[in-house]
Amino acid sequence: MKHISLRLIALLAVVLAYPALAQSQTEADQKVIGLVQHAEDLCDTDRSGEAEPLLNEAASIKPDFADIYRVWGCAYDKQGHWSKAEEKYKKWAELNPHSYKPFEALGEEAYKQHHYAESNDYLAEAKRLNPFRTYILNYRCNNFLRMEKWQEAIAECTAAITLNPRDEYAYGERSRAERALGENEKAGSDASAAGKYHNDYGRSLFIEKIFPALFGIIALALFYSGLTVLLRRKPLLFSSRWIFALMLICFAPQLIMPFTMPDLPGDSLEGLRIMNWLMPVMFVVLLAFLWKQMRGYIVFGVVDRSFRKALLSVLDELRLERQEELSFIRIPSADLDIQVAIQSWAGTGQIKNKSRSGQEVFQQIIEGLQRRFALGELETNNATPVLYIILGIFMLIFCGVFLTVF
Repeated sequence: MKHISLRLIALLAVVLAYPALAQSQTEADQKVIGLVQHAEDLCDTDRSGEAEPLLNEAASIKPDFADIYRVWGCAYDKQGHWSKAEEKYKKWAELNPHSYKPFEALGEEAYKQHHYAESNDYLAEAKRLNPFRTYILNYRCNNFLRMEKWQEAIAECTAAITLNPRDEYAYGERSRAERALGENEKAGSDASAAGKYHNDYGRSLFIEKIFPALFGIIALALFYSGLTVLLRRKPLLFSSRWIFALMLICFAPQLIMPFTMPDLPGDSLEGLRIMNWLMPVMFVVLLAFLWKQMRGYIVFGVVDRSFRKALLSVLDELRLERQEELSFIRIPSADLDIQVAIQSWAGTGQIKNKSRSGQEVFQQIIEGLQRRFALGELETNNATPVLYIILGIFMLIFCGVFLTVF
């Protein structure tokens, strides 16, 4: 009887304590989830180094919570610590063995360490758990290509194409393997299919978004400058650096494109990818040269005779003696050489200081010209402004059509 009473008391104690224990467990789970979510947010905002203390704390509270190791592996991956990321992903796979995701992540980490056979072992398990994911098949195909196992690569790509007949990446990789085996006809056919079903080939974030944005900026600059001269009936005078900035935008595609375009299907010249740097380096040198040349100020929408009359009037106003040559005006008192070049038929020109001194006086001359421009004392040549307006409109229409199509 005594034993029965003791057992009843113990059972009653457990029943009474259960809500408190359950509540404590729920609070612990919520804290762990909160820590993991915070750590994941840090990883997503390039602050993965700050995530480790949070994940350490979460693991000390609930070491069998799989998501801890998923985020931990991601944090190490973003820091470039691939072996540590692999270690954490192994723990994730151990706690979540029925999901393909940890094995896929392990395959990626092994690949980054150039362990292609090991990567394929992990991906084989991911493939077993999810045989319908073409990403896994394509990854395995790429590993086989790097190990020069051409037939195995073809088999994986063929499996991917069976699942998705429009998989351009699989066609491209298979064409590389076929070319390596000397099956040039098949390789050509697959390369054509990769081009036909292009999704990533020939399309990228740069092509779809950034390129039309740059094109639109140039269009707006042309349209605005032309319309300003036409409506105000006054020429424009502005720093040549603005033209340099516009040229930089024009050259931006040449600087960016080599690094955004994917490899062509069947491309066997991987060793020459350093050539991607050639065009950007050439344009950087050209831009450096232009930066040196683009000094002074640009005159836009002006008539030669009217501009020279205004310039001489400013020099008289400043009481500056001058020596005039064909395209130079020398100011001996300020040791200043001014170069003036006007293309009257186009209504554009440039004025710049060719000497290393006299910059203060040169700025006074520019300010005097700007006052005369603002007062409308100069004649305007509308040939180039009208052309810029037309070009700007056509370029804006092109941008709209391009964004609609892509």
